[in-house]
Amino acid sequence: MIMHLLKGYWRGFVGGPDFNDQQTLQFILEDHQLSINLPQSNLITEEPPRPVNFPYKSEGWFDSHKEQQQHNSWVHINTALWMYLPVISFTPSSEYGMLGCSLWIKRLPAGAKIDPFNLKALARFVIDEYDSFHNGDIDENLAAGRNTQIKRDLEKESAARSTPYSEERFAEALKLDIECHGQPPIPPAKIVNFDNHQWVFYQEVRANSRSRKDYYCLGLDQQHYLVCRFTHRVDLGSKHKKWRDHAFAAQEKIIKSIALTPIEESVQIPTENTAGRSNLLETTAAQKS
Repeated sequence: MIMHLLKGYWRGFVGGPDFNDQQTLQFILEDHQLSINLPQSNLITEEPPRPVNFPYKSEGWFDSHKEQQQHNSWVHINTALWMYLPVISFTPSSEYGMLGCSLWIKRLPAGAKIDPFNLKALARFVIDEYDSFHNGDIDENLAAGRNTQIKRDLEKESAARSTPYSEERFAEALKLDIECHGQPPIPPAKIVNFDNHQWVFYQEVRANSRSRKDYYCLGLDQQHYLVCRFTHRVDLGSKHKKWRDHAFAAQEKIIKSIALTPIEESVQIPTENTAGRSNLLETTAAQKS
């Protein structure tokens, strides 16, 4: 206990992923086994039994299991959460923030003419999907077209003025309104490499918030791709620097642990990831990118 407190004082926080207490989870994704090493969560929750089999290619299965929030439509595989806390809490709700890791299966929309194994094409697609959803047609049920609605409202406001906004003033006001109330543009996706395994990586970030979402994407077949999403929720901005680097290092360690192994090569479910085995990550690295 004393050593735990001393370590907390030295780092400036307690909590976060602890790789001295981790587990290896396995899931069956059609003809591949997905495995990931995850530290135990430091949140006390009652969890339902975790599904293991995800036959996402079966007719009707994806549609009957999918969830949707804004531009993302996915089948949920697993989520793990870790809180970052002060060494000693004097008040309730004094959490510094939280790191979350979610595994999803996503499906390309009908008509999308890209190959998920082509990482450059997938990188363009994920950004185009975000932009098209928020800047396209308005659909209140899906919260689509938020930026379009903001632009229309600003056009009405300008027209109602005795002196309408100039083109330059309108552009400045629209940019500010979208940054504050809409969905601002996000940085281009890029291809990242971990131990010679390539992923498409992109972030949903806002200039007025320290919280962010980091996405790693990997093709599964011609219509589906795997997503590992990390959410960085910052509750106390003044304390973010204390745990920011620890969370990012944990994120990279988790993504490096992911393996996709053909079922026919998996004689038995392993108790831990083994180094050097052939998996889809290695196959993808050799695909056109």
